[in-house]
Amino acid sequence: MMFASKAINRGATPWTGTFYANLLLGVIWCCIGAVHGDIIPVRQWPGAIVIGVVFVLGQLLTYFAYRFGDVSVATPIFGVKILFVAVLSSIVNQVPVPAVIWAAAVVASCGVALVQWRPRSASAHGNGKPVGRAVVLALSAAMTLSVFDILLQRWGKPSGTVRFLPVVFTAAALSSCVMLPWTNRFSTLVHIQALRPMLIGSFLMCAQAMGMCIALSGFGEATEINIVYSLRGVWGVGLAWALAHFFEGGEQYAPRIVIICRAAGAALVTAAVVTALL
Repeated sequence: MMFASKAINRGATPWTGTFYANLLLGVIWCCIGAVHGDIIPVRQWPGAIVIGVVFVLGQLLTYFAYRFGDVSVATPIFGVKILFVAVLSSIVNQVPVPAVIWAAAVVASCGVALVQWRPRSASAHGNGKPVGRAVVLALSAAMTLSVFDILLQRWGKPSGTVRFLPVVFTAAALSSCVMLPWTNRFSTLVHIQALRPMLIGSFLMCAQAMGMCIALSGFGEATEINIVYSLRGVWGVGLAWALAHFFEGGEQYAPRIVIICRAAGAALVTAAVVTALL
């Protein structure tokens, strides 16, 4: 996402990142489906198409979160996705939300508050990007991708990952074509020097999505996998600050106290997620 943010800061649109990432995912899963030689029957396609469209919306909100906020702001907030999944699962299964989830939600909320906090002096001097819109977009992306997880678990798991996901991500790639009017052409990306970071960001986005799908379907240790995955919030703040100059991020202008608060907020969100998962 630091690569994608770099491309967006140079003038690329968030629609561009979403289109290329989903196009690549669609091609990869089409190839997997072709090699495997077995996909879900046509009668199950409507559910897979709905899941694919939800995934595209979540991806688009993710890229817009990085358009309006620094990586060290948006990335930790995505950690609350796991809490959203827990609450939605309880609602769907018609069981009370466990008390530990509510406690974790309170801790995570404190973490989000710390992530978006900025002293007035920083705002006055225009250091970094405004954070309010980024927080709302990141939370919206987390909620949307939580719905994706719940639907995939309910509709996709019985059919098998390798049979179901080719249809899901083909639908995602095709539905992303509506973004073409707002998607930058390669010539434009070359002109604004955003082609390389955008392609690298899109490739890495696909790699992490594939990694999660393979890990969850191949090993099934959802709790342990999600605990490791939730640590990206802490890593995101550290890497975004350490590599801010190379990635042209807003962190290079942020006061140290702001970075410290973001790191503390990311740690709180991660602690809340780990507590809820355990």
